[in-house]
Amino acid sequence: MPYTEAIICEVLRLGSVAPLGAMNKALYDRDFNGFRITKGTTVIGNMFSIHRNPKYWGDPENFRPERFLSPNGEKLRNPPHFVAFQVGRRECLGENFALDSLFLFITAIFQNFHITQYSNEYPLDLESVPGIARGPKPFYVRAESRT
Repeated sequence: MPYTEAIICEVLRLGSVAPLGAMNKALYDRDFNGFRITKGTTVIGNMFSIHRNPKYWGDPENFRPERFLSPNGEKLRNPPHFVAFQVGRRECLGENFALDSLFLFITAIFQNFHITQYSNEYPLDLESVPGIARGPKPFYVRAESRT
């Protein structure tokens, strides 16, 4: 099921639900990429920008789950610029739970239902509603039982 896991990672990369993540404070003075960050400075990581940077992803606007797979497609790989759950000591403690839950939820839906667009009233649009937490624009789908 590595391809399913890659799809989830690609959705999290493109979706960037929490585009700015959590705020942190610098605990000591530090030089970082030519910038001086002084103790007590609030630091906010722009995960949206990292996930959409062509320098790291090549074609960041395209949905390509293969970017998360090994060359032979048999293993999930974790590119260093995939920061959906932040990084370092402030990484989300619920990352594994969230990924496992998403995997179970998504595979159960697609094993049991055939999903199609229901109406053109709200056409599927990959742009999101802006805000602190990003969400999809309204859309309708039809879920028909596979049994």
